[in-house]
Amino acid sequence: MDRSFLSQPAVVTASSDFVCIRLISYEDESEKAFVASLKRGQVANTAFAMLTPEGAHAARGRGPGRGPRDLYTDPADMARGMAEIAARYPAKKVEGAPALPINLTPKVGLVVAASDLQPLVLVVADKPERRKGLEALVANLAWSKPFQGFFTYASASSMQELPTIQGTTLTEGVMLIEPDIFGLGGRVVTEIPAAQLETTLPGALRATLQSHVKPQKNRQQMASQGFREGVYYETNIPVSGQGEANDRARYKKRLDAKKEP
Repeated sequence: MDRSFLSQPAVVTASSDFVCIRLISYEDESEKAFVASLKRGQVANTAFAMLTPEGAHAARGRGPGRGPRDLYTDPADMARGMAEIAARYPAKKVEGAPALPINLTPKVGLVVAASDLQPLVLVVADKPERRKGLEALVANLAWSKPFQGFFTYASASSMQELPTIQGTTLTEGVMLIEPDIFGLGGRVVTEIPAAQLETTLPGALRATLQSHVKPQKNRQQMASQGFREGVYYETNIPVSGQGEANDRARYKKRLDAKKEP
């Protein structure tokens, strides 16, 4: 979905007139239910829809709603369709930057960052009101042209929510993290205390982007390396797609057998 449609320049340009949402369907029951409502047929891990501001389908295809190909023939067709939809719903002027697009949990954020080959920006503060204030500061940069689309974001009350990141000292501020290949851990690039955010964060984001190297990944490589290293990702709620559930069960059985003496 990303490679064939969503990363194409015409679609990226057209998306600036939309609110783009990615749901994590195996981590939250309400998101799973919403994904199920978008498609026809059996509930599975992927769905794709173009919605009106009221949440109704703005475009309908003949397929089950699993991806853009069910609605559009190619990226150029999708960009044209998006322009037609956007013309029906002119944008309203709002003050300030949109909210920071944080992931459901820091754990999910780290995995998404690894999957998207991006650094993770983690906001940390124990008090919710302080966390919201820091998120607003980061959002002003997150939506600016130099940084828009280049980072993944998450928010935590403390680093105990992400115990796989070792050697951190920050209790309130922002942490820039390079995830490992599976998103199970990572390396801290920079820690920025809350008092230094406004002056230090822009340069830290630029430096992180300059040093960031996207690893080359493919499904076969990930599967074999994951098996060698004993990696098994536990979703928060059960996988609903029967094919994927069966694949996971077979993999887990092989992994458990490997661990037996």
